[in-house]
Amino acid sequence: MQMVGLLERGIGIWPTQLPRYAEAVMLMDDEIEDTLIPTKEIYYESSPPMIGDWQELVHPLGGTYYYNNIKNAYTSMNIGHYQNLQRLNDFIDASRSAAKEDGWVLVVYPTIFMGEERFQYYYVVPDHQIIAWLEDMDGHILFGECINPSKWRHKRLELEAQYWKHFEFFPHNFRMDTSQVRRIRREIGCYLGEATTLSQSTAASMFWTLDQMNQVIAQLASIEDLAENESIEETGVVFCCRILYILRHYQYLHRHNQPEARLIRTHVVRERRRKNKLFSFIGNAIAMVLCVPVTIERIQTTSVDGIVNGVEVRRFINDFSSQAKSQITLAGVSMALDVAILAVPGLGTSEIAQTLCSCSLVLGVGCIFAGNMVQHFCERMGSLDFAAYYLRKKRTVLVIITTIPTFFCVLSVIGSILGFLSGVITDFSPSTPLIIACIVTLCIVACLLLVLVIASYGPGLARMRPQ
Repeated sequence: MQMVGLLERGIGIWPTQLPRYAEAVMLMDDEIEDTLIPTKEIYYESSPPMIGDWQELVHPLGGTYYYNNIKNAYTSMNIGHYQNLQRLNDFIDASRSAAKEDGWVLVVYPTIFMGEERFQYYYVVPDHQIIAWLEDMDGHILFGECINPSKWRHKRLELEAQYWKHFEFFPHNFRMDTSQVRRIRREIGCYLGEATTLSQSTAASMFWTLDQMNQVIAQLASIEDLAENESIEETGVVFCCRILYILRHYQYLHRHNQPEARLIRTHVVRERRRKNKLFSFIGNAIAMVLCVPVTIERIQTTSVDGIVNGVEVRRFINDFSSQAKSQITLAGVSMALDVAILAVPGLGTSEIAQTLCSCSLVLGVGCIFAGNMVQHFCERMGSLDFAAYYLRKKRTVLVIITTIPTFFCVLSVIGSILGFLSGVITDFSPSTPLIIACIVTLCIVACLLLVLVIASYGPGLARMRPQ
């Protein structure tokens, strides 16, 4: 009964849920901080210190974790500060007795849940390169990034990814040889070939840019060259396991129950059929005039299934920066036109013309400031975390932010044109043929500009389909 009670305190987790390097360092009530260095103290412990049966190990990146060789178990909990070590050992014994798998590696992390001590855990199965638990596991959060992960072969890819993440965190006793590093290089080389030759391939999104993908391959080659007796040291194991985690997680995201994982973006980004193309064209035209020359379609192609495509993001940033500069220039021209209209005697004296030109001036100033601020915002999107946050969670906010300069620019230009026309019609009293000629010319120019905008940027009849 005691063993059953201990097993009920187990909570299944996976490696990416482990708290790492987050321990608050505090002194006990009766503990005094010791900063004294004894005279001629040069002693160095050649073997890792032991706390009971637990061996203290230092991760290549500096973190501390513990390994129990007798129980074949790991924990990232600071055993030295843990008050109930015997209860932890009892839970491990109970779990081992229920698993009946001596070759499996147990990872456990004590925690307090709803006022009770619980034990987060998972098992690592080296022979099958997977993680496992002793009860049915609800993987809603684990598999939540992908659409419909219903097939076992699909879900297993993520479980294998978590297997490699485990050895990135706990590289002790893990054996990796140079042949496995070469296999990783060949696999990344395949993705690199696709990302280089297919501009819309999601393969380029794994390492943010193609340059970084090349740097990963070069680093793997360096690890292989530095290996002694064909064996990779812990520092190389950590890097290789991290890359294997990325590869398997990427395959999981893009498998979609297909026999291959390297799918082209068009499997998700498909143009929906429109029943009424005329209404669709009119809606697109209004959207283009008001606020969206580059934004919505381009943002939709920068991330698919929760993974950000660095190549597409970089193109979006470059295109948008060029567009913002053009809009700032156009706003400056519009402001100069407003000043000229207001300065010409008899042209800008009417109340309507003054109102329109004054509003156009304010909008032009707003466009210049907004354009510069949004350019700085796009530079911040060069950071992977910053871009992923907005593309995954705040896409609507991103659309609004990037369309503000366009909105100001378009309204400023419209205000200048209407202010000029109102001044001409009101004060100059032109003849009817002159008015008709001006209106017809304006309509022709506006229509041609609208067609160019839609064809260049927006979704609609003139847009080219993806490759």
